[in-house]
Amino acid sequence: MQPAAHRQTKYVAAPPLEGPTPLRLPAPAADIEQARADLTEYGLCFLTGVLGDAEVDALRERLGRQAAAERSLGTLAPPGTEGPRQQLSNLVNKGRVFLDLVERPETDALAGYLLGKHFLVSSLTGGLFHGASSDVQPLHRDQGQVPATADFPAICNLFWLLDDFTPERGSTWVVPGSHRWAPEHMVKAPPRELAAQIEAPAGSIFAWDGRVWHGAAANPEGHPRRHVSTFYCLPWMRQQENWGVTCLQEVLDEASPKLKARMGLRTYGTLGMVSGTRTSAEAASLGNYDVEFPEYVIGEEGALHPLRRVSRSVAEG
Repeated sequence: MQPAAHRQTKYVAAPPLEGPTPLRLPAPAADIEQARADLTEYGLCFLTGVLGDAEVDALRERLGRQAAAERSLGTLAPPGTEGPRQQLSNLVNKGRVFLDLVERPETDALAGYLLGKHFLVSSLTGGLFHGASSDVQPLHRDQGQVPATADFPAICNLFWLLDDFTPERGSTWVVPGSHRWAPEHMVKAPPRELAAQIEAPAGSIFAWDGRVWHGAAANPEGHPRRHVSTFYCLPWMRQQENWGVTCLQEVLDEASPKLKARMGLRTYGTLGMVSGTRTSAEAASLGNYDVEFPEYVIGEEGALHPLRRVSRSVAEG
């Protein structure tokens, strides 16, 4: 075992595997230390008993209501609303119940283990089915944009399971241990025969290292099979969602310092700054500080341009 190559986390890497060899699936675990050990060995873990029945019900209800509202938008509905599988993006604007998952201790324990204490929310999405589907997602790695020679996790995903995930319901295909393969096996997807479908109960977290090969399965039963995905990245990576543009100002106004930092509203060295007229934020040439949006961006010859932010005001018409 050895520390992660970038030395920004307490993650300890397991030895490389010879050839593109899959491991068995780890057993679901109620212990956070076992879950972290599974992340090291298998590249994934199942942490059970995280969400209580009331929390699962609240997330299901809010997810279903949001999905119905977005399907009703007609020609303005986002892509993917017309099929049996609906994806909901940018949940940061769609209810505190989703944002609360980012600040839970289990998030710090799992994402923080892989990515270090300054990790960022890359995206916050949800998924559910409205009917049977035969579509199978190709196997892929979430950090496919990172060079295959990078021998450390740069991304991780936490699926908060709102239903039992079983093969009969089209649970996710994964290749356990594939994060430990040599770079030449990290470019082209392996054959699906090397993958296995997960099994984990509702209320669990299914977490995985961004290097692990995986893909969504068909859902022959058409079971709702709902989940919320909190997707995280290292603090120097570009996030999936451009929060500076799409996050409602009121969400940031109401957010805790921890949540704002997770969203990227805290600098990481010289990364993530917002420059303009003076604010109350205490800038530092080296080191991290909280970001505040200035009232104006300064243009040519000192011209002041209002920095407009998206807000909760509802579109007319």
